[in-house]
Amino acid sequence: MIDSFIDVLLEGGVPTAEEAAKRADVSMATLFRYFATLDEIRHDAMARVLDRFHHLFALPDSAVGGREQRIRSFVAARLDLHEALHTLQLFQRATAVSDSAAAELVHNSRLMMAEQTGRYFEPELRDLTPVRRESLVATLDVVTSVESWQAFRVSFDQPIARARRAWFDAVDHLLPPH
Repeated sequence: MIDSFIDVLLEGGVPTAEEAAKRADVSMATLFRYFATLDEIRHDAMARVLDRFHHLFALPDSAVGGREQRIRSFVAARLDLHEALHTLQLFQRATAVSDSAAAELVHNSRLMMAEQTGRYFEPELRDLTPVRRESLVATLDVVTSVESWQAFRVSFDQPIARARRAWFDAVDHLLPPH
């Protein structure tokens, strides 16, 4: 049922309880035997995204390649994540405005991604003060966020290659030399 809910979101819809039950091939009674409300299904679905799509959240090995290759790999990984899951990510962010549990999930996923970014670019960040490092990691994550993806791909109708180039240039410019 949870995966069915996720699948409808990935297709661009916002599932009703009826759609989720139909997609999962279960009755409404069965759906509500396991979930008290549609919000409960939504919360469980958003928590499941990390498990189901863990490979999209992972970054490649940062020890492979020089600075340019690592930036390219980082940008590619973030673009792949957003290309695949933007509907889920944007739905979660919209829901977070009025739902504290959704806001906590968004907050925690941002922290997880920032931690990944900090580890990934450790060679470039290690000589920075803790405050400068934290600010730079946050900036890198904003530049490569789903909101940035949406601006490039949807608002400005940019092809993926232009988004890739722009993100690469921005990350390269922001990172101190190693």
